[in-house]
Amino acid sequence: MTTVRRALINEYPKYRKHLKSLDSDSKYLRFGYLISDEMIDHCCDLFEAEPDKHILFCIENDELEFVAVGHIALQDGMELAFSVLKDYQSQGLGNHLFKRVIQWCRTHNKLKGNMVCLSSNTVVRHLCAKYGIHTVSASGETVANIELDHPNITTYFTEAADSNLAVMDYVGKRFAHNFNLK
Repeated sequence: MTTVRRALINEYPKYRKHLKSLDSDSKYLRFGYLISDEMIDHCCDLFEAEPDKHILFCIENDELEFVAVGHIALQDGMELAFSVLKDYQSQGLGNHLFKRVIQWCRTHNKLKGNMVCLSSNTVVRHLCAKYGIHTVSASGETVANIELDHPNITTYFTEAADSNLAVMDYVGKRFAHNFNLK
């Protein structure tokens, strides 16, 4: 079972490591251009300086490394971004992240925003279509105009259950990691 949990603020340096660990194709899809590790450091410095404006959801491996991350930027509206390490792609992790990020946005009344991706990013375009998010493509970019439904009682219960399950999964992984139980 894949669990997605909200990253703690003190784990934001793990996001920096995750972004730097992306292969060049994945970096290009994530940022829309070839980005250096120095630029990733600069971006992450900005994220870490305002953690209340950057919400991260992560999927971890057994070593507690971020293998997939959904990033919600809450500056000037809401913008979403996703990344999955190459060895973990094509396993449905992006779908799990996308679903969980959308769920959080709905329950926290963040119903409008956008996401920009390269038009060649068929995975993100597919996920947008799957979750009813309208996209427009032009000049090599696709813009997703996010307009989410208002939350309902099911949304709140599902988020509570998913959050609790993710915390239990994290505690189990942390325990196993600390005591070398594998």
